[in-house]
Amino acid sequence: MIGLKDFLVKIKSELLADRPLVLAMIAEKKGSAPRGTGAHMLILQSGETIDTIGGGILEYLAVEQAKANLAEKKSAIKDFSLNNKTAAQIGMVCGGQIKVLLKYLDKNDLPQIETAINLLGSGQKAVVKITWQKEPAQFSFIVLPYTEKMQLKHKSLLQIDETGGCYMEVLRQNPTVYLFGGGYVAQEVAKLLPNLEFEYVVIEERSEFANRNYFPQASDIIITPYEEFAAKVQMKNTDFAVVITSGHEKDTVVLNELLKIKPAYIGAIGSRHKKAFVEKFLREQGYGEKAIKSIIMPIGLDIKAQTPAEIAISIVAQLIEKRTQ
Repeated sequence: MIGLKDFLVKIKSELLADRPLVLAMIAEKKGSAPRGTGAHMLILQSGETIDTIGGGILEYLAVEQAKANLAEKKSAIKDFSLNNKTAAQIGMVCGGQIKVLLKYLDKNDLPQIETAINLLGSGQKAVVKITWQKEPAQFSFIVLPYTEKMQLKHKSLLQIDETGGCYMEVLRQNPTVYLFGGGYVAQEVAKLLPNLEFEYVVIEERSEFANRNYFPQASDIIITPYEEFAAKVQMKNTDFAVVITSGHEKDTVVLNELLKIKPAYIGAIGSRHKKAFVEKFLREQGYGEKAIKSIIMPIGLDIKAQTPAEIAISIVAQLIEKRTQ
């Protein structure tokens, strides 16, 4: 799986090279299927596929249909289903049904892809809107800035009637995770993040810990005194901060600055004693209880984690949970 930004950039590069492709999107899921609404996949002219809508026979059938759509230069919305016997053969509990939008894209759609890239790059949400009518069969594809007036209660909305239909889906860039500290726990967290479509940045005072040997897939590694990090990063209010420095006092320095920046998530490792120490310090700095309580301490889901690897799993699980909210 690749991140949304890379996914869109791949579409753009194919269209710039005048190589049409099919964007497959799960618009509806019923019963058992590996992935749900909003899963995406690209089927390229070369036959290569990018990302997945779940694998197995359902994906195979969708890809075969997409290849036909590529050859015909047409879009479609198709239902794919498994009966219980076939589902059991590939490890699914029961038969699943998915409705897949197969949108043929060519260079005429490039402006819409660029709009999505620009919106997400500026920290905004984008909405993909695909409409179609049965007679004559035709599909439209546009990308819009998300507004509250759209009243999308969930990530996506599918409407179908006898004349055609409309599918809308909210796209948002995954938050960047800022790791404050480069010790053992941070190193274990960093191993998990890329496969979960999180980019991460490491901020550390100690050069012996802040290097590519420990963090090979970091978007950036910033070596700086913690008192000065705010002037050296461009953290958005949609990003996540994981504070796991080498001690209480350094944590408080970082947390003091983070409460000014107000990222979407602030978590810090902390015992009961440390939590009391940090909260007392922040009150002395003039922060109210609401701001102080916005810090998740101790960080991570309570899975009775002990080792750095276990603690990392609890932290990343909480990041996943936060991302879905």
